[in-house]
Amino acid sequence: MKNKSVIILVLSILSLNLFNSVSSDEFNFNITELQITENGNIIKGVNGGIVTSKNNEIVITADNFKYNKFTTLLEAGGNVKLVDKIQNIVIETNEIFYLKNKEEIYTKGKSMALSGADVQIDADQYFKYNKLTSLLEAKGNVKLDYKDKNINIYTDEIAYLINKKKISTLGKTNIKIEDKYNIDGYNLTLLKNEMILSSDEKTIISGNDLNIYKLEQFQYLIDQEILKGEKIEIITNYNQEKSDQIFFETGFINLKENKFLGKDISVKLTKSLFGHSENDPRISAVSGSGDKFIKTFEKGVFTTCKKTDKCPPWKISSGKIQHDKVKKQIIYKDAWLEIYDFPVIYFPKFFHPDPTVKRQSGILIPKLGSSQTLGNSIYVPYFYVISENKDITIKPRLFDDNKLVLQSEYRQKTKNSFTVADFSIAKGHDSSLDDKGDTRSHFYTNTMLDLSLDNFIQSMLEINYEKTSNDNYLKLFNLDSPLLHENSDVLESIIKLDLEHENYDLTTSFEMYETLNGSNSDRYQYVLPSYNFSKNFNVEELNGSFNFNSYGNNSLNNTNITTSTLSNDLNYTSFNSYLDNGIKTNFEVLLKNINSMGKNNIKYKNSPQSELISAYNYNFSLPLTKINENSFNTLIPKLSFRISPHDMKNNSSIDRRVNVDNIFNSNRLTLGDSFEGGESVTLGMDFIKEKVSVKNKITEIEKYFDFKLATVFRFKEEKNIPINSTLNKKTSNLFGQLNFKPNEIVSLNYDFSLTDDLNTFEYNSLITNFNYNNFTTQFNYIVERGVIGQTNVLENSTRYSFNENNSLLFSTRRNRNLNLTEYYDLIYEYKNDCLVAGIKYKKNYYNDADIKPVEELFFSITIIPLTTLSSNKMALK
Repeated sequence: MKNKSVIILVLSILSLNLFNSVSSDEFNFNITELQITENGNIIKGVNGGIVTSKNNEIVITADNFKYNKFTTLLEAGGNVKLVDKIQNIVIETNEIFYLKNKEEIYTKGKSMALSGADVQIDADQYFKYNKLTSLLEAKGNVKLDYKDKNINIYTDEIAYLINKKKISTLGKTNIKIEDKYNIDGYNLTLLKNEMILSSDEKTIISGNDLNIYKLEQFQYLIDQEILKGEKIEIITNYNQEKSDQIFFETGFINLKENKFLGKDISVKLTKSLFGHSENDPRISAVSGSGDKFIKTFEKGVFTTCKKTDKCPPWKISSGKIQHDKVKKQIIYKDAWLEIYDFPVIYFPKFFHPDPTVKRQSGILIPKLGSSQTLGNSIYVPYFYVISENKDITIKPRLFDDNKLVLQSEYRQKTKNSFTVADFSIAKGHDSSLDDKGDTRSHFYTNTMLDLSLDNFIQSMLEINYEKTSNDNYLKLFNLDSPLLHENSDVLESIIKLDLEHENYDLTTSFEMYETLNGSNSDRYQYVLPSYNFSKNFNVEELNGSFNFNSYGNNSLNNTNITTSTLSNDLNYTSFNSYLDNGIKTNFEVLLKNINSMGKNNIKYKNSPQSELISAYNYNFSLPLTKINENSFNTLIPKLSFRISPHDMKNNSSIDRRVNVDNIFNSNRLTLGDSFEGGESVTLGMDFIKEKVSVKNKITEIEKYFDFKLATVFRFKEEKNIPINSTLNKKTSNLFGQLNFKPNEIVSLNYDFSLTDDLNTFEYNSLITNFNYNNFTTQFNYIVERGVIGQTNVLENSTRYSFNENNSLLFSTRRNRNLNLTEYYDLIYEYKNDCLVAGIKYKKNYYNDADIKPVEELFFSITIIPLTTLSSNKMALK
């Protein structure tokens, strides 16, 4: 009986394995091999097969299956593919779990899901799919591809509500849309039907236009490319040199058409946009709108002042501010210029070029002025762009007694040249009873031309011309131009060629000088032509360096004095060498070939002359150093022997100043046509005391005291040496210099020249500085007497800074020879990062024909970066 039962069991198992299909209450199994255990409650399938739900909605293909009738849990493993025919969902994975009674499907490990033909989701950890709610969830490096719209979503967890076509991410998310926009945020939602992307979390959107959009919450209409949100920050030209920031409390942005509409707007412009990196240029407005060409801000405020908790020093409040990028203008309507919230000037309408504009036609800031000599005036300059490379500034100045000055500054730039011309005409000024309504004028021009010659590092041609019809015209009217230099007593007209080669330098020129005083016949000097050639080179066999210099000119001055000179210099300087006892030596050999001819000239003969002269210098010094714990002491005795066995030209009347800084130079008299004649010995000494301190383990050395002395001994007097140098005597003056800086508060610099009998100081220059906290004062005292000159001047400049913004400056100069104070200046100045205001009192005693002593009090405001506004100068009667 027992054997019969075993046979029946074996036959039953064999008969079951012969069937490839079986049914349960929930699923149909079509499997290669089936195993049914636990009274048919556990069904296992191996070697591949297909399981379908009873209603045929779900089809699962896998390598093996396990189904538990008690829990309704179907497990599938190995190359699993699940198809939901109703929702059009396909899931591919290696392990899947289907809880039939709850209609929940889970995957484990790396999986992929398809929703229709346009959405693909990949995840590393799992999928969770609920058939009842049509919710598909994924986790672990999730990537969703929305193929029809070319949208890619990268996140760690995602939920896809299939019936509502709603995709939601959980946590940090990155979305790429059509390779145009990159979106980084948290918890984003995509509505497929409406094509709306939104989030209530902070999000950053970047585009190919280098703009960055930061939003607290937003909605993005993908098809229309319209972005709307709250607390929006736009960063333009991200990570570029010029980048602005725009803030909206609420706003709409059309990314496709580059348009915007917003409320409660704040615009932070690039800090260096107006050329001042300390400023914070910005615009605040109630609302604004615009596109890539025109931006308009309603009820706006503009300032460049540094942002603080206090009101800005200046601002422009305007009913409307418009930035027109086509015209490159910033236009204001109903605008007030406010200084510390106090309205100063009202403009119904005005504009200025935007910061990207280098040139634009328009009226520049006008100025009002007053002068005791010229009277009241108004100045209204106008800048006009003629073409891309030409422009002109017309600067008319009209006075209350019908005087008129019309000045113009013309500029032209080409590929290889730049030309500036400044010219003016003045009518109606009476300089005297004999000179009424006289017309005055000037004409200055300068051209720089790059010749770009081959084989030259630089080849520049300069043409400069200066002319005025009246000696005091430029000083009197104080004309402003880059060509007008401070010294308007001499006019220079020059044509100069400057060539720079890697082996030599060459300069040649034609020059004319006009001194604005004296008779018409003696005021001109002509140098036609002039040249200078210079070359440095070394000879390996010789321990030193050579310099060759050839120069010459032909000049005419004082009506009929002509001079023609041509000089060739060859100088050799040996390298320093040291003796065993520490003495440092070097020597110089100077050769000069002079070719000259003159007419009515006391220095040169009427017939051509050519001569070869030479000079020889031998220099010694012995640096001695004593090192103490807190100081370095250095004593350097110096000795120089020099000889020139040739007669020198008569240079006794020319002005040459010698001091300890140049007395040991080989050409200390800077003479072009002679060497210093005869034999001489120059003896000197330098003493330097330096303080040594250690701060933060770093040794610092600071000069504390230095004293220099030098004098020249000559075997016999040399009458042709410049007299005021005192080197013409057997024993020259004793030259000295003392610099003393005991601390950061006090410093003293003293230069002197003492006669050889040690009785008379022919030159004294004393400069003292005192700097303590906010107080600074400097005294300059200069005295010249004897052969050196006749000067006795005392100058003082004192400044007190009340704080970092407020200061008071007083300066004066007194000529003690004339017992006359030349000027007083008293200036109070308030200064911050964007505004400078000052009250200036000026009094000078200069008197020269048209120019009379002036006493003035005036107020000025400089608004950075706009311009300077000046009130009337009120002359004190």
